[in-house]
Amino acid sequence: MIDLGLKQKETLFRDTEKELLSEFYSKSTGKSNKEFRFAKVDSNFISFLPYLKDGAIKLYLYYAVAAKNDTGESWHSIDTISQKLDVVGRSIGNWNRQLEELGLIFRTSNGKKSKTTFVLPLTSFAVKMSAQKIEQILTELKLSEANEFSRIFGRVQSITKLYVKSQTSDTITGILSVHLNRVSTVGNTVINSIDTYVFTVLPSLNEDVAKKLSEYECKGKVTIVDGEEKITLGEKVFTSFNCFLVNVPSKVDETTVYDIMSQLTKDNVDFSDIDHISIQNLGGKND
Repeated sequence: MIDLGLKQKETLFRDTEKELLSEFYSKSTGKSNKEFRFAKVDSNFISFLPYLKDGAIKLYLYYAVAAKNDTGESWHSIDTISQKLDVVGRSIGNWNRQLEELGLIFRTSNGKKSKTTFVLPLTSFAVKMSAQKIEQILTELKLSEANEFSRIFGRVQSITKLYVKSQTSDTITGILSVHLNRVSTVGNTVINSIDTYVFTVLPSLNEDVAKKLSEYECKGKVTIVDGEEKITLGEKVFTSFNCFLVNVPSKVDETTVYDIMSQLTKDNVDFSDIDHISIQNLGGKND
């Protein structure tokens, strides 16, 4: 638009009280207010309220306010917290155990005098990492072993390989995704379930594979790809995994991968009518 330098009429409030409160909140929580600290409390926390003692709720809110915005961690000692909340240290310890048991926080010493407390995510998400980091996760946390799981990170549900075809750039991106699931329960009651998709972008595709996938005109947005023999992540070899060709209208990023994987990993998805394409006879594998 060409800027003609015309002066605009001032827009007055339509609902003075409401709009003024909104304006005040926006300014008080903005970058200009150096003292403000935004507490990230996930909306799924509401599901935990019936199972938490009042003191544990108060302690969780304390951790939410004290946590670093980018990592969700804080290092306040039991003595410091008990003074802030005006309770004895034993109460803090009891509330910490309840919060940990429900999967709301994780506390670790890592050789430090005071334990580090992490506020754990309560909503599903996707995160991009290198293949080397994914190998490290599976090996060090033993998540690829039968019946192994991490109370903090969950259990491996599946390994999925994606060929994502972007309609905007007409390119195909190889994605390898590990699906983790962490469940918070009280007895037999499931309070919350978090799906995490840890993925990596694969190197350039084999030319024959890329050509065949590019030329394939599927009826739907998802096609099952047959012919992949195995996937290797470090010392871990996976012979059982899903492989799909997926058409997307936009670029491939964490939001796109989450959107794709959250649909492909639903329990009630029926793959029986989905088209198949085979790349078994093509040279070179890209595992």
